[in-house]
Amino acid sequence: MRTLLSACLRTAVLVAMATIAASAASVASATAQDRDRPLDADFGEVYRVGGVAAPEWAQFTRPGTVAFDGSGNLFMLDILAAEIVVIGTEGQLVRTIGGPGEGPGEFRSAGDMVVWRDGRIAVADMGHGAYQLFDQAGELERMVSMGADDNPFAAMTTMRIATRGAPDGGSLFAQGMPNVLGGFGAAMAEMMGTEIETPDRVNDRGIERLDLSGDAVAAEPVLQAWSPPSEPAPELSASDLTNVSAMMRTAFGQLTHYEPRLLWDLLPDGTIAYSDSSAYAVRLLAPDGSVRAVLKRPLRPEQITPRIRAATIEQAIEDFQGEAGSVPEEARGLMELMSGGGDVIREGIENAPFFDEIPVLREIRATWEGGLWVQRRGEEPWDDEGPIDVFAADGQYVGTFGEGLTEMPNAFGPDGRVAFIELDEFDVPTIVVRMLPAAVR
Repeated sequence: MRTLLSACLRTAVLVAMATIAASAASVASATAQDRDRPLDADFGEVYRVGGVAAPEWAQFTRPGTVAFDGSGNLFMLDILAAEIVVIGTEGQLVRTIGGPGEGPGEFRSAGDMVVWRDGRIAVADMGHGAYQLFDQAGELERMVSMGADDNPFAAMTTMRIATRGAPDGGSLFAQGMPNVLGGFGAAMAEMMGTEIETPDRVNDRGIERLDLSGDAVAAEPVLQAWSPPSEPAPELSASDLTNVSAMMRTAFGQLTHYEPRLLWDLLPDGTIAYSDSSAYAVRLLAPDGSVRAVLKRPLRPEQITPRIRAATIEQAIEDFQGEAGSVPEEARGLMELMSGGGDVIREGIENAPFFDEIPVLREIRATWEGGLWVQRRGEEPWDDEGPIDVFAADGQYVGTFGEGLTEMPNAFGPDGRVAFIELDEFDVPTIVVRMLPAAVR
């Protein structure tokens, strides 16, 4: 629930900031025990960096993506500092990469990062409208255009929700953005007297492969997931943008409470593990396009009841009020103006439709060795931080970390290393690297 609301909030923030600036022939099912097999989450600590007393290089501002390379070095994209910090295997500074600026190798608006196992890096920089590619020494190799030219509104059509590095080291897998975001970009461009072409790309229910070998990205769809029945996103024109309440209603009008999201991650061999429904079913899409397995557990979705409806709306409004406080200051005032002090957003939450049932799964992450961690919903229907099931690389169920025993790691690395981003009471970040036992890697 929080994840869905966060996605809508992020879409609204992007709008505000822009305004001011099976099936295959044979499908195997991995069966599991009906009851959870408890796992111990006592992971030994390797090192921690950050916090209020950290050296200057480790005074992180807003950590974004974190990822390991094959040597165990940890890369962290600090979004506000506009740089990548590379941390060695014992917690020492190895180097920093990038920094704020207009030139090649500098970051204007870096939003995501991929680290291949050999230590090469791809950074999605919306400000440059390009992926910046760095070698193992942190030197810029080249820039690959996202295909949006220099038009900042066209850049909205090239954004992706999440990216992963393909095993070949020369391409990415990426999940598309909701259709409504591209509509905002086109309408804004029209309002400024220009036109943009909306590319034929997958939306947030699809995954495409991005070839980075040329001067510009070449995208090839590889997965179109099941989409719940819904009304198409309304088409926007430049005149619509003069009605701020209508614009905010469009941004938040795509919310459906408990609609199943596309959850996915990439295994080391290029297999895509994904879930696109409310059921407990994780499909493994092999590189050749066949579904080689479906991981299941006998856990069923819960039906929506009047009590759940009322409690969900109350919780969603509370979450919105909390998340709105974390919006950048320059966008917060405009959001308040556009939403009539939040009234439009509250109205959208209250009037949003409900999916028929509550999805079982909330997150899927692949381990370095090819296993899967699958997070379920928590005790309350809107709680995304429930128990975590672990599957081995062969698809066999290993066991379950009970609710509250561990969070999902922000990054999995070699030799059982995992990284967590922790925030203290003042939201000061610390990165903690721990070691997983062999059974859950």
